[in-house]
Amino acid sequence: MQTTRRTAMLAALATPALAQDAWPARELRLVVPFPPGGTTDVVARLLAADMGARLGRNVVVDNVAGAGGMIGAQRFVREGSDHAMFLSQIATHAIVPALQRAPGYDPERDFRPISLVVTVPNVWLANPARTGTRDGREYMRRLRAGAPGRPFGSAGNGTSTHLTGELISQLAGLRMQHIPFRGAAPAMTALIAGDTDVLMDNLPTALPQVRGGSVIALAVTSRERVPELPDVPSLAEFGAEFGLQDFESVAWFGLSAHASISDANLARLVGAAEASLADATIRRQLAERGTTPAGGGPAAYATLIRAERERWARVVREGNVQAD
Repeated sequence: MQTTRRTAMLAALATPALAQDAWPARELRLVVPFPPGGTTDVVARLLAADMGARLGRNVVVDNVAGAGGMIGAQRFVREGSDHAMFLSQIATHAIVPALQRAPGYDPERDFRPISLVVTVPNVWLANPARTGTRDGREYMRRLRAGAPGRPFGSAGNGTSTHLTGELISQLAGLRMQHIPFRGAAPAMTALIAGDTDVLMDNLPTALPQVRGGSVIALAVTSRERVPELPDVPSLAEFGAEFGLQDFESVAWFGLSAHASISDANLARLVGAAEASLADATIRRQLAERGTTPAGGGPAAYATLIRAERERWARVVREGNVQAD
């Protein structure tokens, strides 16, 4: 009996040390810098559930919205937890740093990349009563030949949809007038009502209105056509006439960890993320939501972030785009 009691006591004393070696030691948080319900949030929750099962701990989604993702990024960096991940993406890691002189964080210094998760094409939508045509090429020709300043809408100033429209304007010489709205929903309402000619929107949120016939799709911004809209051309198909040969501009979402995380713990997150993104069921579920599953690990994601920062900084500079 005494031997049994001593053995139990020694096991209890050893447990804390063992727990420290078994990372993650508690549930993980996945900070999403946008409100619940959007494409970003849906992707995050799908991945959190699968990665949590692989890591043996719950991954709780924490929505911290505001200022184009900047508030969530600032809080993530400030808290500095090695038991948290961040749904980094085109807004937080490329656009906000281009628009804000002091965003309160550095995408490369304060974060460690885990992997690219998905890319999301944009769709150039139109109200045909306003454009006078259902053909994207014809509308662009009319813009260049007529008076400048025809309105195009976006989900807000400095969003990826705004800057994609700005990039098209710069390359094709369209000189459209940007009309920012407070989110994709009011921007779509305005397009349907005829308050704007065209709207740049993410594919997942645009699909229901296109399929319902409320608006038409002039083009997609991925390099190739998308399976969800096989009859809609890519802007790259408009070619050299508009300076759009090889054009591609997609939103992207990935996973990042805090800069303070150890190499060993980062490797565990990378392994779980890559396993999730290689899973056929997860890839199918992501594709069903209008996104393109990715993967590729930290080095490839770091390269993408660096290239996108340079690209959108150039668009902001050349278009004299100002933050709100």
